[in-house]
Amino acid sequence: MHEKYISVKAGYPPGVPIYIGKQEANNTTFSMIWYDEKNVQVLSHLDPDTIELHPDKKQITWIHVSGLRDIDQLNRFFSKLALHPLIIEDIFNTKGRAKIEDFDDSLFIVLEMVNSPEEEWYSQKINIIVKNGILISVSESGDPFCTIRERITHPNGKFRSYEIDYLMYSLVDLIVDSFFYALERIEESAETLEDKVLKNPNPEIVREIQSFRHDLITFRRQVWSLREVVMHLERSESVFLKDTTRVFMRDVYDHVIKITEDLDMHREMAEGIMEIYLSSISNRTNDIVRTLTVITVIFIPLTFITGIYGMNFTFLPGINDPDGHILIMSMMTFIASFMVILFKWKKWI
Repeated sequence: MHEKYISVKAGYPPGVPIYIGKQEANNTTFSMIWYDEKNVQVLSHLDPDTIELHPDKKQITWIHVSGLRDIDQLNRFFSKLALHPLIIEDIFNTKGRAKIEDFDDSLFIVLEMVNSPEEEWYSQKINIIVKNGILISVSESGDPFCTIRERITHPNGKFRSYEIDYLMYSLVDLIVDSFFYALERIEESAETLEDKVLKNPNPEIVREIQSFRHDLITFRRQVWSLREVVMHLERSESVFLKDTTRVFMRDVYDHVIKITEDLDMHREMAEGIMEIYLSSISNRTNDIVRTLTVITVIFIPLTFITGIYGMNFTFLPGINDPDGHILIMSMMTFIASFMVILFKWKKWI
């Protein structure tokens, strides 16, 4: 079943696998990698019904599942692992928050990974399950861990000398690093908005600022959920994480703290951009009002003079003089010029 809204689960018992996401799930594919300190074997596009799960303490098994469309196929695969029903339910709920659950015989981690292509950045849910010496990673689409595969298959690398908890750490570390790409895009957007506000503040920029602030709020929620999970991993006494790897996890936690601090800085920057916009609009309004006021003040005495001579009085200076209009126009020009010079001297214009 493919549904968009989480309300579709109302009335169902816990553990029912129902896909919940923003769009229809991608096709399901399976890949597997076995490795130890000396050997490595990579298999792709596997039939999950043929996968034999016989954990070997000397060998590490990593199975990656991409796409959640084939729910029946995934259920048959997960049944081989005898996973807790709540784990399966959370895997299909791509709108759930990041979390970590220790079920004694298995460790379940849900994280949100930021994919950052050149056009735009978006996020997807990543599920990590460790049980019986086997690690299963589940992503909504694609293979976000190709760089880790390269490290495993590298002939001279040291990756294969570590145990499965180091593989789990590597996946979490890569997910945390993906947030730095988003921070770079946010910083670029903030600088672009600031330039627009300073050069040409217009009502359209308000919409861009509001969209930017909305992205910051969403991103901040993701970062805080990530921080809770990594902090729990770094401080937990789970049997799935050894002390040698917990040191590396502490470094990942430091990265999350750095992301949180940078995000707070960008949030203050967004508020500053809005204040700059409001200040620019206010200054522009003041300039317009000042210019109109100066023009009005200049024309007040001129309007007064023309109003006097527009009355039907018989006796007015120069009214019967053939050159009277030249005198009046000269006087009005002098008054206007004098006021312009005075305003410039006062630096009002």
